[in-house]
Amino acid sequence: MIAAQRPLSPTNANVRRGQTLRRAAAMLCLGLTACSATGLSTNENMLPDPSNGSANDHSAGADSQRWMLPRFGMAVPRSKYATLAETEQQIGTDMAVMRVFARWDTEFPSVDVARMLTEGRKVHLSVRPRTEDKRDILWRDIASAAPGTPTYDQLRGWLEKVAAYEGDVYFTLNHEPETQASAPNGTPSEYVAAWRRMVDLLREIGGGDVKTVLVLGRGPYVTGEIDQWYPGDEYVDIVGVDPYNWFLCQGTQRDWMTPEDLIEPALSFAQSRGKKLAIAEIASTEDPDDPTRKAQWIDALGDYLSRPSVAADLEHVTWFSVHDAGWPDCDWAWDSSPQSAEAFTRLVKRLNG
Repeated sequence: MIAAQRPLSPTNANVRRGQTLRRAAAMLCLGLTACSATGLSTNENMLPDPSNGSANDHSAGADSQRWMLPRFGMAVPRSKYATLAETEQQIGTDMAVMRVFARWDTEFPSVDVARMLTEGRKVHLSVRPRTEDKRDILWRDIASAAPGTPTYDQLRGWLEKVAAYEGDVYFTLNHEPETQASAPNGTPSEYVAAWRRMVDLLREIGGGDVKTVLVLGRGPYVTGEIDQWYPGDEYVDIVGVDPYNWFLCQGTQRDWMTPEDLIEPALSFAQSRGKKLAIAEIASTEDPDDPTRKAQWIDALGDYLSRPSVAADLEHVTWFSVHDAGWPDCDWAWDSSPQSAEAFTRLVKRLNG
């Protein structure tokens, strides 16, 4: 759903009213010690969701009885279906949403992603304006592209593809635009212009069911630089963030950070704009001196995401399960140790059922 595009249908209005009631109940529960006596719990999703469906049903509208917890999923190397299926078999629970990355001229959907879509999974797609031969598409050129030009045709082609999918699709144009990797594409104001052009075109072609997610790293939410990158409430459906517990990754000496410290700045911003937050990528490295520390971190993540005051404002969470062989201290994989694998399994079952 594109921000400020059209009124809610009666069905969506009922769901929205149900979400509001659930959020109010959750907030009330924070101050009570006997929520379980009323059918509510600060740790369990007990109140039925009006969208109905079972916990492991990925079809549209099947958000289950797990009333508040965000959908949980992951990104796997090269979005390979076999890797996803193997992970789900090991864990014993399905992923509800998949994070997929593409370049400007990538074929979409790939065979693997098409299978994920066919099975009804939610997909959060990020398209980076860079071609497979590493040619950057400037943001200002996207913003000013006239119909009939290659840049316009490519952008429209992407939007028509995601709009054609019948289900929940989250779309991001150039995630983490503030990073050095995206510096060749342009300035913050040019990015904002490109984003607005993208949303205007999506509205023009009737892609009202596509949810736009503005995704930046944690830094801009801490420094306040997010204001330079934010296209405006009417152009953003969901605020997104990619927070990582880097620690010793890439030879750095950063502090070990809790999930709450990593997520809270972006969550506060999203709440201030009246938006939900998507944790588009999240992961932690291991601590070479403590083989249980990452597992404890994953358990703490589950505790934080399950707080009613937090969960009520989360859209989805995806774990970045990739191991960069070039940086041995950057093992983000869910099963980087037996302890981490066990904790991750607990986390997924806690959120997805």
